[in-house]
Amino acid sequence: MITKPFVAKRSNQVAEYLESLITQNVYRPGDKLPSLQEMAALLKVSKSTIREALAALVAQDLIDVRHGKGYFIKQNAAPSQEPILVRDLGEVLFVRILLEVPAAKLAAQNRTADHLVLLKQSLEAMHTAEKEEGMKADLRFHLMIGEATQNAVLQDVIQSLAPLMQETMKLSRAIAGTHSTLYHKHLDLYNAIMEKDSLRATQFMYDHLNDTAQRLKILVPEAWAIEPKLDMNVKPLINGVPKTPPKNL
Repeated sequence: MITKPFVAKRSNQVAEYLESLITQNVYRPGDKLPSLQEMAALLKVSKSTIREALAALVAQDLIDVRHGKGYFIKQNAAPSQEPILVRDLGEVLFVRILLEVPAAKLAAQNRTADHLVLLKQSLEAMHTAEKEEGMKADLRFHLMIGEATQNAVLQDVIQSLAPLMQETMKLSRAIAGTHSTLYHKHLDLYNAIMEKDSLRATQFMYDHLNDTAQRLKILVPEAWAIEPKLDMNVKPLINGVPKTPPKNL
């Protein structure tokens, strides 16, 4: 049970605390975690901080999210040891473009001040952290863009891909350019979201992911030896997202 009042409002500290509860079997495989509101009240942090901490645990493959039901401890409660094949990276990048390009547009339109704080924390960690921690910060940055859309279904879908994204980032970051180039691409994306410039945010996300895909296509041709062949030209998506989620269906 969560009982510790949390003073430090840092999502990584919250994530470490929740992880300790899992590793100590306070929460067992299959258990449901308390709601965002309950955890925020118990730990004395904002719901946004809780969301980022949970996103980190999803990325570590410790918990999963079930839309409309909440967060649950995974049966293995440990990172997957199954290696990601190079040929899988093309498929993952294709799916990321399909999901994250529209997500960037919605994030620019719907983000809050709390989302910006968490995005900036991840961005700063990317800039200063060592290789492994920088990769984790990169993943948190992309997951937080999903949160900033304020579209619950899109958040869940993107978070469900987090373990796979984390594994493939090890390969994609190796071919996506220098550390400085990666940082400035994410900085441009952050600034566009901060300024609520949805068109620039969408374009920056597309350019970032598509540039990695094109580098992969040249450097690792076998990543594209799949059926059906993937067409990375998805620019029509940039202008195909509604400005706001529909209120009534």
